[in-house]
Parts: sequence; structure tokens; C-alpha cells
Amino acid sequence: MFEQVKGAKFTDFNKVRDTINKLTDEVAGKNKGIIDDPIILTVYAESCPDLTVIDLPGITRIPLANSDQPKDIEKITKDMALR
Repeated sequence: MFEQVKGAKFTDFNKVRDTINKLTDEVAGKNKGIIDDPIILTVYAESCPDLTVIDLPGITRIPLANSDQPKDIEKITKDMALR
């Protein structure tokens, strides 16, 4: 279940992946932008331990040309990873 997709339950992991990609495009844009808003996914299973998994951004030193990435992308991604 995604916090951003109210009332929907996913059992097909291909649809989970597609939804992550869709939400990423909606939040960060389709031009390789970065944003500090998480996509929250909750997985329920009877045999699954309680886990919190955080996918941190890679530290990027140089913004991609013709993208929405800011000039200070290295500082932004470092700050996100450290927090």
C-alpha cells in the first residue's frame, strides 16, 4: 500500500514498480529532478519481520546537462543522505 495512493492494495510487484516510477515522475518531474519528499510504501505479510528500508539518493557531484538538477546538487544530495 502506498501512502500517496489511498485505498489501493497492490499484490503484483510489477504494478508496485510501475507505481513507484509514476509517483517519482509526479513528485520529481520527468527531467531527472530531485526532491526531498519520500514515497512511502507499506508491505504487509504474515511471515515478514518489521523493517524500515530507506532508499537514499546517490551523491551526485555534477548536475546532468539539460535536466532539472540544481547547480548545488552535491550539497543537496549529501544533506539528504546524512539526514
